[in-house]
Amino acid sequence: MRSGFQPLLRGLLRPGRGGGLAGVVAAAALVLSGPARALEVPTGPACLPGSAVAPRCRELVITNQPPYPESQTPQLPVQSFDPAFTEIVGRTPALIPLATGFGFSEGPAYLQDRQGAGGLLFITDQIHNSIYVMRWNGLDAKGAITAASWEKPSLYRNPSGVADGQTVDLQGHLLTAETTGRRVSITRDLQANLRSADPQAPTLVDRYQGKRLNSPNDLVVKSDGTVWFSDPSYGSLQFPPQPAELPNHVYRYEPATGQLSVVEASLIMPNGLAFGPGEKKLYIIDSGAIQGPRTYFSYLPHRIYVYDVSADGATISNKRLFADVSPGFPDGMRLDENGNVYVGALDGIQVFNPQGKLIGKFLMAKETANLSFGGKDNNILFIGSTDTLWAIKLNTRGLVPVRLRGDR
Repeated sequence: MRSGFQPLLRGLLRPGRGGGLAGVVAAAALVLSGPARALEVPTGPACLPGSAVAPRCRELVITNQPPYPESQTPQLPVQSFDPAFTEIVGRTPALIPLATGFGFSEGPAYLQDRQGAGGLLFITDQIHNSIYVMRWNGLDAKGAITAASWEKPSLYRNPSGVADGQTVDLQGHLLTAETTGRRVSITRDLQANLRSADPQAPTLVDRYQGKRLNSPNDLVVKSDGTVWFSDPSYGSLQFPPQPAELPNHVYRYEPATGQLSVVEASLIMPNGLAFGPGEKKLYIIDSGAIQGPRTYFSYLPHRIYVYDVSADGATISNKRLFADVSPGFPDGMRLDENGNVYVGALDGIQVFNPQGKLIGKFLMAKETANLSFGGKDNNILFIGSTDTLWAIKLNTRGLVPVRLRGDR
């Protein structure tokens, strides 16, 4: 997952990668200068708390059910390299644009209603320091996505601590990795933010050995209730620049005891993570190839590693390469029920089989950071691709079961 604001100006402030005071100041100046931009919704650093114009970041206009953007989207929605991928997408795959207008869409997380076919999809928008929520109504009688399947996204929380990756716990609460909040937050009272964007979620964890976390990026919940999350230094070095107090780690947190432990300390920039079938393996992305604005070091990691999970489920070992991802670098990641790995990349969603072979792609015209399975039958893939939220129905299901809303 990208940590930090996605390009105000694609390339001036590279998505959450390194940065520095000069980049932040320059980006903010460009947002706020010039008569042509005077009435636009602020972005980037101007949306941080303390900015005089930060409240206007709530004024973002989201367009629901946008027309299919033929001028911006490849005519072929998928690219298949293996019959297994063709079986996943079916004979007539259809990528459906749900909503557009986000600054940079990240962290989709789905919660199913306790009754009926619908649920809630939460999406972060880093560039506007917000979380949005979209009501999903489900498929039609023929099992298709139609205009009635979803409703227009609305603002859920602002400010959000520049929310990045999200997931849900076993109780149906929303967990959020916050870049500038430098914490993992937990939203137990879902209704509070459905009524108002003001309430801020309480902290689940924000320190290790007395020191503040750097900028939590992505997270996943194991079946024993523990929360595993990555904590690179991207955000803490940008918004605003400040020394990172800790090395870049992947952590395991036990809510029952409050214990936080390091499970991986060898990665340059730990990013997306996901458990494999039976939680016997853990996949972790290292996006170390991105070190700052307008940088890409091909000799540094842009890859997915896989580890064995110990019998007690508390540690990992036997690090090995699963796949190098290009163009660009891997970001958010999910698995389906057969152990195929879906990862966000520069050209869309790349899909690898359990042996690490690239079997297909969902082609997107814009940089694609994150994705999530959802829907009542867990067979809808929701995709955040820069300013647009997409969905596609697949002939497979997400590996992690759909969880029910845990409203108080």
